[in-house]
Amino acid sequence: MADDAAMACRCGGVYLYSNSRGCDGGRLYFDGCALIICNGKLLAQASQFSMRDVEVVTASVNLEEVRSYRTSLPCISRQAANSDKQRAALRIIECDRTLAPPSSAPEPLATDPPIEVYMHSPEEECAMGPACWLWDYLRRSGAAGYFLPLSGGADSASTATIVGKASAEELLQCECLTPSSRPC
Repeated sequence: MADDAAMACRCGGVYLYSNSRGCDGGRLYFDGCALIICNGKLLAQASQFSMRDVEVVTASVNLEEVRSYRTSLPCISRQAANSDKQRAALRIIECDRTLAPPSSAPEPLATDPPIEVYMHSPEEECAMGPACWLWDYLRRSGAAGYFLPLSGGADSASTATIVGKASAEELLQCECLTPSSRPC
């Protein structure tokens, strides 16, 4: 996330980062944290470790702000000034359409305000990751449930606590489940 924001801040532009959600059938779980960054500012962020199959994230951006930001950067301004030879070789096609609002518009298009980045702590990831992986594996396999053998030792007790607590809390908060399919 920091690399995407740094690139958007350094060069300007709109960056869309999309990530899969769910397990791949093996040991890998994708957390699904999609991002929308404009000129180095985070405009939208999807939730991580969710039980939802799909989550759509949207943001309104003004392309005039992106263009203005890019032309204000010294390195891009120098490149544009030195590109007369390249520009002469390009064929320019005039178009009577515009992506920006006309200058006579009463007010500019509204853009989404920047938001703070939310990152889970390592402890939260350890609690939510296994529960989401198990739920997704169970859903994809079509099984009615899974068996968690317990020996009574510290390892199995901590595993049962993490999986039980995290999966129960997440499932009860999930809007994608109908009341009849909830575990309680």
